[in-house]
Amino acid sequence: MSKAMMKMLAACSVLGAGVAMAEDAPANLGNVMFVGDSITHGYGAPSYRWPLHKVFVDNGVQFVAVGVTQGNQNPRFCVVPGTAYAGVPFNNRHSAMSSERAYEIAGRINKSGRLGNSNIHDWLGVDATYSGDFKLDPATQMPDVMVMMIGTNDTLSDYGNKGGIGAGQHMAEVQKNLIGTRKGKSWSGDGDMDVIVDTMRKANPKVRILILAIPTWHDVRNNNNKAEDFAVVMDYNEALKHWAAFKNVEFVDVNKGLIDPARTDKPGVGEPQFFNANDKLHPTVQGDLLIAAEVADALGYPGRTVGLERKPSAAFTPLPLKGKVFKSTRAVKLPVADATAFTGAVKCSVGDGKKGGWQTEDGLRITLGNGQQTGVLTVTESAIIWGEKKDRVLYCSDMSANEDEIRIALVPGNTEEGREPGFYVWLGDRLIGEALPGMDPACNGHVPGLVLSPIGKVAVKVSSAGVADGAYAPASAQ
Repeated sequence: MSKAMMKMLAACSVLGAGVAMAEDAPANLGNVMFVGDSITHGYGAPSYRWPLHKVFVDNGVQFVAVGVTQGNQNPRFCVVPGTAYAGVPFNNRHSAMSSERAYEIAGRINKSGRLGNSNIHDWLGVDATYSGDFKLDPATQMPDVMVMMIGTNDTLSDYGNKGGIGAGQHMAEVQKNLIGTRKGKSWSGDGDMDVIVDTMRKANPKVRILILAIPTWHDVRNNNNKAEDFAVVMDYNEALKHWAAFKNVEFVDVNKGLIDPARTDKPGVGEPQFFNANDKLHPTVQGDLLIAAEVADALGYPGRTVGLERKPSAAFTPLPLKGKVFKSTRAVKLPVADATAFTGAVKCSVGDGKKGGWQTEDGLRITLGNGQQTGVLTVTESAIIWGEKKDRVLYCSDMSANEDEIRIALVPGNTEEGREPGFYVWLGDRLIGEALPGMDPACNGHVPGLVLSPIGKVAVKVSSAGVADGAYAPASAQ
């Protein structure tokens, strides 16, 4: 269950489209600066900053993105600065650059002149070590929140040509450069990321700092990609989590949902559909959507509403169930006249996870339709997958341990506001599927309403299911 969900209060301030905010989630974040490399800059997709912008807007959060540069790395995938979502422009500002290293941001080494030979000292006007051109106006642009994801190039690009990042002493060396040396429950405090955090706090002692894990990847080209290479990145992220606690900054595990648990040959490897097919390293739009959901949750905000009203499960028309073990197909039919926007909700778990070997084809099939459009979702032991042919992975997890409600909504959308029509999928209060295409049900006989169908012999437990007009993610913990 997400942090935002656990902290949800029934009598909170109402913002945006009727969203109950977490107790400690501010209605105004102030200036937010994103720091990082090409994953934050946006390489084969606009980066997680774009879907996160939409989360803020849907939750009625006031914020200003600040930074020393603007735009995305590849113009083909760029969100033009000023593009609006629900009437709020996205200025696409940040302090990230493709191929950037932590040592460059810290000012320890500058090899390429990225970001104009500038570093965080220059950006903030603190102990400048270079005379770069990129600076923030301390009176109007001082960050109140810093979100940083850095280290992929330090580990992969700088050490991948030495036999793989997991080979020999290389990861220990780069970890020392990034976060220093662990000394029991403390750290040495002399890593590049220490310099960045300390400089930010010197400029603004009240700043809120989020440190994001290095995202996992699929099988990166031109690298050995041995099983131990993925394991060592997981070990580094665990060390980063410990370091973050010591530095009193917030650690965000953005790998939730990205890692395929069924890949036992390479534990920790990412689902390929979440990463760019060309380099298998940079997140796709779907990967960025999942990363944004984790950052939003860490900040205390539930997922996007897409203009829908938040409704609790009690407001849904229930699907009659006989016991907790689901063994047969059942359906609820919706009045087609009122079914232009509606949601089906199912709380389920599938199989026993790795205990009996991962079943990646069998599970629970969920269809939702109104006679004109039908969406199909399949929940297996290891993933949530969209489409009649199960060809679009939305989320990876051990679904045998799932405790969150899955919601599928058919949304008419509003293209003028940037809310695209289609099917949307939430896991708990996280949006994991956006504007997904449905299908014409005429050719395959799908009946209107919510239909649950078990696939194969894997055990499926459904504790609740129902339908409602409109509706967004749960109003409180279920």
